[in-house]
Amino acid sequence: MRRAVLYARYSTDLQNEKSIADQLALCRAYAAREGYSVAGEYHDAAKSGASIMGRDGLQDLLAVAYSGQCDAVIVEHQDRLSRDQEDTAHVYKRLKHHGVKLLEVHGGEANTMTVGMKAIVAEMYREDNILKVRRGMEGLLAAGKTAGGRAYAYTPDPANPGKPRIVPAEARIVARIFQEYRDGKSPKAICRELNTEGVLPPRGNLWAPPALIGYEARGTGILRNAIYAGRLVWNKVRMDKHPDTGKRISRPNPPEKWHTAEAPELRIVTDELFDTVQAQLAARSTGKRSGIVNQKRPKRLLSHLLKCGSCGSGMSTKGKDRSGRVRLCCSAHSNSGACPNPKTFYLDEVEKLFLDSLFEHLDTPDLLYSYAKNYLEERRRLNASRINRRAEIEAQRDAAAKDVTRLTEWALNGLGDHAELLTRAKAKGEERDRLTLELASMGEPESNIDIHPAAIRHYAEEIVSVQQEMQRRGYDYDGDGPVSAALRELIGSITVYRGRDGDDALSIKVTGWLDAVMRAPDACGVKLVAEEGLEPPTRGL
Repeated sequence: MRRAVLYARYSTDLQNEKSIADQLALCRAYAAREGYSVAGEYHDAAKSGASIMGRDGLQDLLAVAYSGQCDAVIVEHQDRLSRDQEDTAHVYKRLKHHGVKLLEVHGGEANTMTVGMKAIVAEMYREDNILKVRRGMEGLLAAGKTAGGRAYAYTPDPANPGKPRIVPAEARIVARIFQEYRDGKSPKAICRELNTEGVLPPRGNLWAPPALIGYEARGTGILRNAIYAGRLVWNKVRMDKHPDTGKRISRPNPPEKWHTAEAPELRIVTDELFDTVQAQLAARSTGKRSGIVNQKRPKRLLSHLLKCGSCGSGMSTKGKDRSGRVRLCCSAHSNSGACPNPKTFYLDEVEKLFLDSLFEHLDTPDLLYSYAKNYLEERRRLNASRINRRAEIEAQRDAAAKDVTRLTEWALNGLGDHAELLTRAKAKGEERDRLTLELASMGEPESNIDIHPAAIRHYAEEIVSVQQEMQRRGYDYDGDGPVSAALRELIGSITVYRGRDGDDALSIKVTGWLDAVMRAPDACGVKLVAEEGLEPPTRGL
């Protein structure tokens, strides 16, 4: 008797779950009429037909169909498989290749023409539904209801679905945030005070500046949210599905596509206060690109390179003491008080310890040349090992793929126990897929083209000249000049400690790359840590 597998799907959790049972009942009756025995039933609940990714029921069904365990796939309608033209054609083409028919309860056996025509109609229907949903959301907004998402200081009103109501305690926190920011207090200072007082944030356990500032292009952040001034804003972002993974990706819409409606009953701050804060946010902005603040140019030699030895977070300057010396502190401690053991350092001490230790090791072109030469030899050794390992994995993957084909053919031709052969084929298929993923994660091996020794020696001489120039200046330098740029190319990060050996002495651990020697941004195959060749004979680095 011919074998068939059944499939059912409904789109959202707002639909009736009985839809699955109803669809499968229709498919069973159709199978009986057409003389098929049901070899399996599969379904996906509350899954969109916009993509075949992330639908476990469909993927299991296709695995059975492609392995030759059925003669037909039965669905109530073709759009249960997919509402995307590309995905529908993909599935139908492979079912046809494996000799599996696609049968519709209300349409009979599918063919190239019906698949193409119905796929177009299904996708148009899905796109039309999207427009109808958007129209419905615009209607909600016009009625003073939220079209999605929940803002801090508001909660749903059970007596009026879709209409938020103010949470008084949280509203007082919002008003306080606006007032303190207007009065000149920084987001960091505001967050630290809220964390000290034990005020719960919108998400997580600690307040942090991004919760207040957000991103201008997306209109996020408490200080940018117009709902606090009595205005509902919708359509600030859109969700697109990635064509290869099926995952939803959030992308900002331009402000001209935002929809706004007045909701004075939701007001927490005055228009004057809200507008003043928006002007201050714009004035303090450093420039935006794709909704994200641009990285500032380094002001100092070690800007953006310093790490806290207690928690691993970045470190930043914290004003000057009475003598004019710049202080350093943990950014996590400054932003939210999250660092378990915050310490304060002087920037000039950290810079001097780093430079003295570095130049003590790399104070001549010969030492630098030897350093770079050893680095290249180790990189070449690791690359050769990677090439050999890749060849081994490719051979194992190809062997597993051949085993899958051979075992499947034996099962289809009745050469052995059918169930056992398919089980072995499935195991080999999983092995093949695992090896394929391992190959993808390894990436391509690096080129074995050698760097000319003259180029290495030239760079070594350049570093020595940097040292001499800094000594001539008395270590007076900025972070954006050519001297600092040449040195920064050697550094990956600098972790700063105090009291690491039981006392209060300063120590640092340097992780760096020889990118400049390689002259390629991705030539970072080997990290050179302080304990691995950069340990100075004197205490410190």
